[in-house]
Amino acid sequence: MNRDNGSGEPYFVDSNIFFYAKIMDGEYGVACAEVLRRIEDRRILAATSTLVVLEVANSLRKFGLTKQVKDVVDSIFSLELRILEMSGFDVRNAIQISQRLNISPYDCAHVAVMQHAKIGKVVSADKDFDRVPGIRRKDPKTFSAT
Repeated sequence: MNRDNGSGEPYFVDSNIFFYAKIMDGEYGVACAEVLRRIEDRRILAATSTLVVLEVANSLRKFGLTKQVKDVVDSIFSLELRILEMSGFDVRNAIQISQRLNISPYDCAHVAVMQHAKIGKVVSADKDFDRVPGIRRKDPKTFSAT
């Protein structure tokens, strides 16, 4: 099977991919849904973290979709992706990265988890990841173009 990410290294999937696909965001909804289809079809190797799942749940709650949170979380766990845990070491590393780069501690927590798991690629609409040395961000819209 031809995989979009070729190598054996997975993409880390950021929370906005799940959220934008669920709400069918005007700019990113279709592209994010395509990313999730490719993960489910095993055309994209993927990983995410427990923190990402919580971020998605909170975003859905804030968006007024509280009743759908459980189903969305269950569907994330049912996807063909690895869900990584976050350690205390990762949290401390995230804070150091955040202070050094002046970007969100949440984004840096994802970076710390990625570094711990030796993942150098992230699929995200968040351009702050472009500022992190050693991390290559792929915009979800580029998946629908291929």
